[in-house]
Amino acid sequence: MSKLGEILRTQREKKGITLEQAAADTRIREKFLNALEESDYQSLPGAVYTKGFLRNYAEYLDVDPDELIPLYQRERGQPEPPQTKSFKPYRPVVRRSLIFRPVVFVPVLVIAAVGLFAGYIYYQFTTFAVKPRLEVTDPATDLIATTAEVVLRGITVPDGRLTVRVFPDTLGDIRPDSDGHFVVTVGLKPGANHIEVEILDAAGKTNRVSRSVQYQAPAASAAPPQLVIEQPANGGKVTNTPVQVSGHVAGPVASLSINNSAVPLNPDGRFDTRYYAPAGPQTFTIVARSASGTTIEETRTVTVAYTQAVVTVFVKGGDAWLLATVDGSPATGATGRTYHDGETAVFSGREVRIKSGNAAVTQVIYDGQPITSLGRQGEVVERVFTQ
Repeated sequence: MSKLGEILRTQREKKGITLEQAAADTRIREKFLNALEESDYQSLPGAVYTKGFLRNYAEYLDVDPDELIPLYQRERGQPEPPQTKSFKPYRPVVRRSLIFRPVVFVPVLVIAAVGLFAGYIYYQFTTFAVKPRLEVTDPATDLIATTAEVVLRGITVPDGRLTVRVFPDTLGDIRPDSDGHFVVTVGLKPGANHIEVEILDAAGKTNRVSRSVQYQAPAASAAPPQLVIEQPANGGKVTNTPVQVSGHVAGPVASLSINNSAVPLNPDGRFDTRYYAPAGPQTFTIVARSASGTTIEETRTVTVAYTQAVVTVFVKGGDAWLLATVDGSPATGATGRTYHDGETAVFSGREVRIKSGNAAVTQVIYDGQPITSLGRQGEVVERVFTQ
């Protein structure tokens, strides 16, 4: 065996490559490779092809072909050609991936480690970063409640531990049913209520959903006012006098009105008012009202009659000298007297004659019919009223 053939065979066997495998990898027929290793140059094709085979085979075996070509020339007894342009033969496809050398194995190991790490990170994200399911379906949004309780309904993971808090209080732990549904009744306080629902699953992950519920407590119903009418008797008859409406109230009474006109109340709740009404049926509606708007109402109907001329004199806006004559005789205590602003007098009889020294400030109610004044300022007027 020549030195060239010995170098090729030794290198091939050192790599653990069979001659059949080398032929498949280099695409050089096995008999030509065997002829190179046996220095059987007679079995090889022409020198040009043989040099190409030798160069490809040397590169395949990681041997410098520039050292083997001159050796091949000497063993063939051929002169070495002058060095000109280097010949670059066609390089066959070599399946070196099958040979696990360090230069290939280390990058593969690094890529595999990076892939495993990325897979681990993805697993952690999908397993631990995703929150457990928690939905509060009722109420679906924040709301205003008119009752002291609200019912929470929803769905979550069946094996989780559910906690409901109405700040600052905690209602405790609740276990969902087998399909994850839950129902919780929550008590409310007047005003804003912040409700938080939290789920803790078996892996230790949590999720929270909150609702804000504004509870508007209904106003406490106040006790209705009480109203007692003492006068007049319903269906009664009043003759020749004003109608006296009197009584008292109790309870949370804020105001009292008679026929839509406000009436003052005494500190003890009593009231007493006179009404000058014309002859005939008269109705009085008395209404007591509380501060919250609750009312109570009483109605009295009376018949007013006059058998005499009833004259009520009011002096308003100044002083007036008055002379009153009833049935031809001076009225007791009213003959030639000056009445001051705000004074009142009542005269009744078949004939009532009133004489005023200041007609403008003298007002009269005659049988329930008002007369605002008897005349002009400073005017002396005399009026006669008969039945």
